[in-house]
Amino acid sequence: MSSYISSPSRTAQILKYYGIKLKKSLGQNFLIDTNSAKKIVKYAGVNSHDIVLEIGSGIGSLTEILKGEAKKVVCIEIDKRLVKVFEDIFKDSSKEKIQLIQADALKLDYAFIADKYKITKVVSNLPYSIAAHLLLKILTETEDIKEFFVTIQKDIAARLLASVGDKNYSSYNLKSNFLADFNYCFQISRNCFFPRPFIDSVVVEVNRKDTKTLVGKNFSTGDFFDFLNSCFLHRRKKLVNSLSLSDRYCHKLELIIKLLSEIGKSKDVRAEELYLKDYIFLFKELNDQ
Repeated sequence: MSSYISSPSRTAQILKYYGIKLKKSLGQNFLIDTNSAKKIVKYAGVNSHDIVLEIGSGIGSLTEILKGEAKKVVCIEIDKRLVKVFEDIFKDSSKEKIQLIQADALKLDYAFIADKYKITKVVSNLPYSIAAHLLLKILTETEDIKEFFVTIQKDIAARLLASVGDKNYSSYNLKSNFLADFNYCFQISRNCFFPRPFIDSVVVEVNRKDTKTLVGKNFSTGDFFDFLNSCFLHRRKKLVNSLSLSDRYCHKLELIIKLLSEIGKSKDVRAEELYLKDYIFLFKELNDQ
């Protein structure tokens, strides 16, 4: 078989040969459009100096393209069946070129992975069932990976790219945008995947921020995220009412109202109406008192 793994016919042949039926529970939707695979790698600017992390490598649809450009591709795959297929397909590739790790991506330590393999960027069609959680986990655990180019479902991209007042504006959006900048690259039709998902996908560029420059060295990201969770506990409620239910902030309501006034906001403001900079200001002031 001379065609790319990401061609519909080759993917079908491989799955049929190994008797594999893909699992929806693992978010398995394989890219079956070679032009899209090449476009992802081109957008990512992968070059011979890059050590790329690919999560959910499957049968190697994207790996095959990455291998031709990167210094090394470190792949993570949970499904034992696909690990067997992957190892057969890439049996002639040395570990200096392709390294496969069989593991649950949600249970890995990405600070360790980034340091051990000297990862320079993530380029991946993230497993749909875990994409939102996984992206935030990696960003939270390591500052060493600065660049990501990830394919995610359109609804997750909408959550990451939402603006103040949008229906998708949430604590998840704020946490993610505290850690990184997100840029829309291009859309991939649902018809370019097998099995065909219900919605289209989007490739998003993610650039890690230097949060220490933004908020200082003593800023607790974990506590800030807990604060955001409290603020969005009841999204349509007034912010003050949501924080009145928090053990940590319920006794600071008068101060919260005063701080809101300082940034030109009413005591009746809702969580979805404040910018990230407003939340950083409130959190720092409330935890300095």
